[in-house]
Amino acid sequence: MLVGIPASISTWQIGRSRQLSKGIVSLLIAAPVVDSIIAYWLFNWFGITGATLWVGSLCIGIISHVLAQPLLVPERLVVWRLAKENILRRKRQAALLMAGLVIASAIITSSLVVGDSLDATIVQEVEGSWGETDITLSGFDLSTGERVVISESVASKVWQDINTDSTLSRQVNGQQQGIISGVSIAASSGKSLPVVTWAAMNSSIDNEQVWPKIGGSSGIRFIDLAEINLVSSKPNVAVNQVLADELDLVEGDEIEIGWYITEDNSRKRIEELFTVFKIVKNSGMANLAGTKSPALFSDLLTAQDLQNMPNEINTVYYAIDSKHDAEGEIEPVIDDLGVLLNNTLTAEDVGFSLDFQSESASLTISSDQGLGRIQGEDVSALRENLSILLPGTNMLEVLQVPLIEVEYQNEQILTLASNEINSLWIGNRSLWHFADDGFGHQVNGDGEAWLWQTKADGRINGHAFSSDGEYAAVAHSSGVVVANENDLDSDIWAEFDSDGEMEAIDYANQNWWAVEYYDDNLSIYQFSENLGSHTSNKLSMQLPSTILSIDLLVEDNLYLSIEGLLSVERYVSNNLSSNALFTAWQSGDYWPVEEPVIASGNDACDGVAVVESGDLGNWCTYEQGLLRYDANGVETIRLPVLSSAGGFGELPQLFLAFKGGDSPITVEGSNVAVSNRLAPLGMNAGLSNIWVKGLIPYAFGNDSALRLTHDGEYSELAGLESLAELDDVVLGFISLDYGEQLSASGEDERSILILAGGDLDSDDEMVTGSVISNLTAWFNERSDSEDINLQFTAVKVEAAKAAAQSSGVISGMFLVFGTFTIAAGVLLGLTIVLMLAESRRSELGVMRAIGVTRSDARALAVMEGVVIAALSGVIGSFIGLLLAMGISAGFSSIFASAGSDLFTFSWEFNSLFAGWAWGFLLAMLTLWFTALWTSRLNIVAALRGGMQRMQSGLPWPLLFVQICTLAGAVLALLILVILGFDSSFAYLLWSMGGVFVIVTVTPIFTWELPILLRKKGGIWDRLARHASRNTFAWLGSSLLVWTILLAGIDPLRSDMTPDEFSFILLGLVEVFAGVMVLTSLAPMIVSRLGRSKLLTKRMGPTVPVALAHPLASPVRTAVVMAMFSITVFSVVVLSGYTEQFDNYSSSFVEETEGEFELMLTSSRSRPIELDSNPANWNISSSLVDDIDATGLVYRSEVFLEDANEERMPYVLRGYDLGFANHGGLPLFEWDSQYGSTETEVWNTVRNRQDLVLLDASFGLELATDGTGISTLSFSIGDSIFLIDLSNPGNKRFVTVAGFLEQSSYLFSPGVWMSDDIVEEQFDGRLTRMYVSLTDSATASNDFDDSGISTFSATGKPSNVRVAASQLAQDLEQQLNSEGVTVSVISDEVMLIQSLVIAILGIFEAYLALGLIVGIGGIGVVTVRSVSERRKTIGILRALGYRKSMVMMSFLIEVSWVAVLGIVNGVIIAIGFHRALYVAFWEEQGAAFSLPWQSILLVVFGGWILVLLATAVPINRATKVPPSAALRDA
Repeated sequence: MLVGIPASISTWQIGRSRQLSKGIVSLLIAAPVVDSIIAYWLFNWFGITGATLWVGSLCIGIISHVLAQPLLVPERLVVWRLAKENILRRKRQAALLMAGLVIASAIITSSLVVGDSLDATIVQEVEGSWGETDITLSGFDLSTGERVVISESVASKVWQDINTDSTLSRQVNGQQQGIISGVSIAASSGKSLPVVTWAAMNSSIDNEQVWPKIGGSSGIRFIDLAEINLVSSKPNVAVNQVLADELDLVEGDEIEIGWYITEDNSRKRIEELFTVFKIVKNSGMANLAGTKSPALFSDLLTAQDLQNMPNEINTVYYAIDSKHDAEGEIEPVIDDLGVLLNNTLTAEDVGFSLDFQSESASLTISSDQGLGRIQGEDVSALRENLSILLPGTNMLEVLQVPLIEVEYQNEQILTLASNEINSLWIGNRSLWHFADDGFGHQVNGDGEAWLWQTKADGRINGHAFSSDGEYAAVAHSSGVVVANENDLDSDIWAEFDSDGEMEAIDYANQNWWAVEYYDDNLSIYQFSENLGSHTSNKLSMQLPSTILSIDLLVEDNLYLSIEGLLSVERYVSNNLSSNALFTAWQSGDYWPVEEPVIASGNDACDGVAVVESGDLGNWCTYEQGLLRYDANGVETIRLPVLSSAGGFGELPQLFLAFKGGDSPITVEGSNVAVSNRLAPLGMNAGLSNIWVKGLIPYAFGNDSALRLTHDGEYSELAGLESLAELDDVVLGFISLDYGEQLSASGEDERSILILAGGDLDSDDEMVTGSVISNLTAWFNERSDSEDINLQFTAVKVEAAKAAAQSSGVISGMFLVFGTFTIAAGVLLGLTIVLMLAESRRSELGVMRAIGVTRSDARALAVMEGVVIAALSGVIGSFIGLLLAMGISAGFSSIFASAGSDLFTFSWEFNSLFAGWAWGFLLAMLTLWFTALWTSRLNIVAALRGGMQRMQSGLPWPLLFVQICTLAGAVLALLILVILGFDSSFAYLLWSMGGVFVIVTVTPIFTWELPILLRKKGGIWDRLARHASRNTFAWLGSSLLVWTILLAGIDPLRSDMTPDEFSFILLGLVEVFAGVMVLTSLAPMIVSRLGRSKLLTKRMGPTVPVALAHPLASPVRTAVVMAMFSITVFSVVVLSGYTEQFDNYSSSFVEETEGEFELMLTSSRSRPIELDSNPANWNISSSLVDDIDATGLVYRSEVFLEDANEERMPYVLRGYDLGFANHGGLPLFEWDSQYGSTETEVWNTVRNRQDLVLLDASFGLELATDGTGISTLSFSIGDSIFLIDLSNPGNKRFVTVAGFLEQSSYLFSPGVWMSDDIVEEQFDGRLTRMYVSLTDSATASNDFDDSGISTFSATGKPSNVRVAASQLAQDLEQQLNSEGVTVSVISDEVMLIQSLVIAILGIFEAYLALGLIVGIGGIGVVTVRSVSERRKTIGILRALGYRKSMVMMSFLIEVSWVAVLGIVNGVIIAIGFHRALYVAFWEEQGAAFSLPWQSILLVVFGGWILVLLATAVPINRATKVPPSAALRDA
């Protein structure tokens, strides 16, 4: 149909004036259809796709139909010969026409080739980074940010199943598995990097050579690293060239690598020295982190050993056969792999544990995932299927409720670090207690409590008190900790981390004295009270081979006691200083003796420690912790927060809640049945109340307590034998409803399931084993990768899609902006066609007079056009290729300025062919419509050489346009109704529907009615005579009113959001509307100018004579003006956009840095370990003292939920008081009730737990379709639910207090609130630290400040900018090894800003091509004008025109057309720019600005270039002699 319909219409036109046989008719129709089908398959074979494939086939069909005519129709053979002769005879005219048509093809090709280059760049990076890897298996634990770890056996089993699967074995070429982690690296040169990828792969698999070597063909394999590490005492690694260049490494260098491991459920940093075994090229497996990213490599066994991950991995790679690795083909492979993985994963792999206890004939089910709970859906499913799986079995559901506070009679019960207290002390106002693994105090013995515990395997070796009793210090395995009675909020009041073990501590003269044992030596330390300063001295004394204990007593001297296996050695110093000399103590000399504490105690006391105080009461240790007593007996008790629970490890104190089965105890409502551990409290059943807080809700920010009523006491309960190990932590039983509240558990979530009865009671191990196997199989069936957040990803496909989306935007923008230049090229071609038609009017009149039909006359133009358009398309495509090379060079330069040289120039045949096909189609449409117009000439008028008169009736092209626009209006409004007025296309449909209506209706009143009523005479006759001019005037004015003036007050459009495509179409409409207005006003303007006495006196008849020719050719003049208007319009609009962005983004630096200059960043898995005081950073920099503020920002991830219960994951940031006091970051708007200044607002939000500040993404809209930048949108005062990703039961209800500035969604995204909430409730980690310098900060004289931007932003002087750069370098050298990245905030922002402006600059240069086309066009017009009007010029010269008058006439004529077109483009562009501002920039707070420099440059520069381009033909015109008129005659 695409070819057959136009071929049939053309054949019908041919047959109207001659008889054609059915065979010829059939051939004229069928031949192009067949050719186009053949072309379709041929082009498809060459890789042509999409719309270009159809257009290319259509073009071949057109060429086939046109070239078949001279072969089958004799008359058309004559026409073909005439067309060929015309091309050869008028080479210059053909070249001019070709020049105009080349532009369109060149622009199309260049736009598409730019897209090809961007795609090639993406493919190169993706292929370079992933190599043979097509699919990865990995996942992230949302609560920790760490990669999910799985057993190697799981991956091995999946690989075995792949090999036995008939389909997957053909699709999957290989599997590689290993560990990918992030580490910090410090070189011996002092250089370091905070985050480097450490890739460790299985060396045995790598030896199969499915994946390339590390470093490409000349590199090494992981087996080489494994072999060297087997024999080396120090671990060896390979590093890629990027890393080697960054740190100046050579082979054999030692580097210090730091990383974190998980040990005893806590993160521990490890640092170790490695040897650089090999430096490899960034090729092959060396690109695992990216083609331009630093990375190091080791074998898997070495990494597993060093990272404490025995037989574990966190990444699996799959290489897929090339037939199945593309999008659409790889998804089924992933689905099949997912099935194999889920079949492989067992209940144990996803954290389930099934433990059968034969003594109690019960099966206990638990989970170690998340909070140690079994998911509600698993519990519910087991409950429903239990009768089928285990007939006759009862299931007891147990919910553990960990507690953080238990209060009885206004006293906190859970206050101890351990139940094995070994020392008690009465301080200034607190009761102090000490154990081997922690210490703490409680104010007044019954008030607020504070405690501290050692890390795993740590122990306290000694403790001491200050003389005033306000401070206590402990010496422990890795340092010293000091606590302050008056500081209950800080985790640690002061601490010192030592290299060795602190063995003993004492206090004297306002100093702490401690003994360290390290590397078989003792050292004496002298500390200030806050540990802020210290001195130390290594002691030279002979130590026993085995040391049992070390003690230190301080009075006037230091008294040191060292106990060995067989003896105790004592030493005394000669003075009280860390540099004192020690001598052996002699028997009989003074030795301080501590006075024993004498107290009577209580019968319940165990005698380990007792203190008696009139103010704090009498306290002693007992089996469970501490108790207070008086003469009447026990008053109260104190229990540890954590206790040992046998195989369960350390657990908090618990309540238990039950459901189902034969529950051993029934507790209803708010009652609690307490264990005998609380018996000493002497509570009365039904009367006594206790207040409790759940640990999990408390950790998540819920500080509320629940009241429980004592319902009796229990000791041992039948049926709970499997929970016997929990006896030391269980405080009682509560109802399930209260248990779920206190544990923040979800529906049906349980901690433990206990199955008993049925076949589990059997004495036959075969029976019980079968039952357990069946249940295990059931859990295995339910276990899948989602349980541990593990998933397959088509990494190449996904990476290519993500990057192609960005590249598609850029290449699309080139094509969109290139549309204006294409339009200019088409108009240039139209101008040339009209000129050629005008010059050949007499020739065409002769042809028509001798019998050539209109159809043949059109065929003559079309045949010429086919040849010229086909050749133009080819030339234009190659010129477009060269143009794309230039654009690519510009992009390469921009990328290089950003530190990347990744941009790759590339092109595909599809893009080259698209330039030819679409260019040819545009050319043929242009030529056919102009041929249709020119073929309808008056033969007599053409032979006489007179002007073509407008027909007196209604012109059919007008009716045709009205029919088309009416259909367009109906279609647009119909689609609008179907899609709705709130759709993203509503603005475009409504606006263009209005345009179509105006084009349809206006001619009815300005053209058609006057023509129909002209016989009535009077005004109708006058309107009929000027119908065309009136129509253009009213049509242009109406369109301008509709698109510009009414746009702001149209109530429907005010509720719609325009997109860029709408503005582009409307911009073109406005440009042509302006041209129509100017064209219609031109005769009146010329008439007034011709009657101007001033001009007539000065220039005589020059002005009216000069403007007579453009008025006589209104269509050609309008086309040239439109050509100028379009190009100027596009250049000015883009310049305005660039100007607006430049002005808008000029505040980005201020918005992003506030009053800070530097930003330290890290990740949640490796948080920053610095406090807010720079003095404690141990940084050697002269500028540390110039730091006047730091701001700590904690990061977490949460779900945001709006009032409609719609959710989205987002970043949650918690900032500290230092950040708030220093002004935070600039705010765009806020609720005035929270403060009158930004600092007040930041402080208010910091001090409130129910307020948040949002980045601008929640209030901004995308310019493309008007949708929000963020999925959710909020306003000030709106409410938001913050929901923990890892525990949806953990929620917080907050209110929006304000918004950050507009750029915040780019540089500071997140929901900002108090750090207390983020850190405590949502497990926030310190990932950002802002640093500010004083205004007097000055860099050192030897600092190289070349290349540093010292612009003034937010009033910051240049010396601060330079000082910030130096401090950044100083911090980088010492913090990079800690995994901390240091950046100068302004540098990061300015880099992005400059990149955007540079890209817009490339667009501007691209659009400037259109202006060049316009200037070239008017040069062509002038050349042809001089040639056409040689006789007229001769007559003027014969009548007395001087050369200067001829030159002035042409200059005025040229300037008239060019300047009117330029001014029209500028005026429309300014209005368009204003509309863009109102739509996109105004609501973002940007000030309106115009690119005056660009406007003036375009107006005056364009005019001057036009004059220069026409100077030669105008000068030639002045040399035409008067005799020329006689010769032409």
